[in-house]
Amino acid sequence: MLDADPFEVTSAGLIPEGEHLEFDPARIFNVTTGPNANATLQALVDSGHTLIWHRWQTRLARKALGVSIAIPRKGRPRTSDIERATHFGTTVRGNAGRGLKISRDTYATINKRSSMPRWSRDDSPEAWDRMNHYFDDDEHRILTDEWCEAHQADALANFDMNMAHFASLDPVEFEATLQLALDGHPDMVEVTDLTQWAGVPGVYIMVLDEYRQVYVGASSESAGIAKRIRQHWTNQKEFDRLIFGSVETSILSIDSFRALDTTRIFAMETTEYFDEEISVLAQFPSKFALNRFMGGNEAARFAGLVGVDAVMRTRDLPKPTEGINEDAVITQKENT
Repeated sequence: MLDADPFEVTSAGLIPEGEHLEFDPARIFNVTTGPNANATLQALVDSGHTLIWHRWQTRLARKALGVSIAIPRKGRPRTSDIERATHFGTTVRGNAGRGLKISRDTYATINKRSSMPRWSRDDSPEAWDRMNHYFDDDEHRILTDEWCEAHQADALANFDMNMAHFASLDPVEFEATLQLALDGHPDMVEVTDLTQWAGVPGVYIMVLDEYRQVYVGASSESAGIAKRIRQHWTNQKEFDRLIFGSVETSILSIDSFRALDTTRIFAMETTEYFDEEISVLAQFPSKFALNRFMGGNEAARFAGLVGVDAVMRTRDLPKPTEGINEDAVITQKENT
């Protein structure tokens, strides 16, 4: 297996888009085909490990490369058990048990592995030492149980505050704001078949009517609008990045919502996608937009120069009734 994306399973279309990310890259054992493949797999078995076919694999055999591989017991989840729907002309799947709509039950599932880019104490000794107590390991990759539990509580409190915020919004005002943005960009058209936007550069608006929210995004020619939208549907915001800023102001990430939460899509083909993204996003006050950053190509560079706070979009939420895990907030800013 190489990067948890085996060729024959991918070719058969058995890995739902984006779901190969469920694997922890740091623990993937790289077994390439060739004269040493049998010996490598056999060494795993000899050391006490059991090899078992993954649930996505349908062509099951008792052996592979001469090494015994167990077949999953009947009743274990198979690919056919994954929730599916046709949405905007494409097939969408409820990956990793998350379903096709956002749910509080699966929103803040604990993942102890840090999503921070790898760094070392040599990069910033003071910052490294200040964060030691957040981690179980010397490499700052595994977060402590205490931090994760406190962060989960804060993430769920923020989730509840955002849901209360959505419920307070006026749907008539939201629709009027959306139509004003569309009127100001006459090349923006409603999308009914997402496949027609594959490889098309431009700007898109994802509308989540149930929550009176939009997300404005941009895509280059290399990705295309269709792929970028599907990535939002299949991605899952990292557990340690669920809160962006503070518990009282953090906006839920578009990647925490699921495919069926998007009820309308508008798109505009253009090669000036970053400039147009800024223009479209400016039409929506933060109370109606899920964007966590200001738009445009310069946002990341600007953040590097003057700090994340300068490009962060937040919203005023009801004050939480319980205490906030300040350590989690500090770590969030380090993560971003």
